[in-house]
Amino acid sequence: MLTTDEPDANVFTRAVAAEAAAIDAGFALLFFSQSLVDAAALSDALKINAPALAYAGCSTAGEITPRGLEEGQILALLLPSASFSVASTMVDSLSSSGMDRITGEVGALRRSLQGRVGYERTNTTFALCFIDGLSYAEEAVTSAIHWGLDDIPLIGGSAGDDLKFETTRLISNGKVASDCAIIVLITTEIPFRVFKTDNFVPTDEKLVVTASDPD
Repeated sequence: MLTTDEPDANVFTRAVAAEAAAIDAGFALLFFSQSLVDAAALSDALKINAPALAYAGCSTAGEITPRGLEEGQILALLLPSASFSVASTMVDSLSSSGMDRITGEVGALRRSLQGRVGYERTNTTFALCFIDGLSYAEEAVTSAIHWGLDDIPLIGGSAGDDLKFETTRLISNGKVASDCAIIVLITTEIPFRVFKTDNFVPTDEKLVVTASDPD
């Protein structure tokens, strides 16, 4: 893992490229504060300094670093090729996409990874999803992704913009976009466990919606 609070994307991506070469990493997960670095600048710097490195990432509202939860950081997680096989895709135009299209793209991604590693077992594969947090389509898109994944566990979250609620950015192998989602499939023989938490507490009171105004 590499982190920085310096805004120079070129310096950071050169460090990423050096570390990727040292551990033979084939894929990177990137999380960044837009108050520190522009998504297009980060993507361009990766193209120049680490052209062979595949990656996916998104803007955030706080970054989890080795020091804990921080703000104003760029973070890169590198996955060594010897231990991880990775396939990813960006699904764009969520606001106008049908759910069948999303499920179909996830199915194609599964077949791509399966063809590469020669097998697919749910105990060795998990999926990550990053989605535009201002798309207002998270629940529907997540459901469509689940259909395409079958029993593969899914984790992930929404891209943020430092709590400005204006524009989020997602990046994937040279693409920079909003109104989109990135799905990453990862297969590994390293043991892993998916866990989830929430901040909801059930009560005995039942709520029935009799009318609503979505707008």
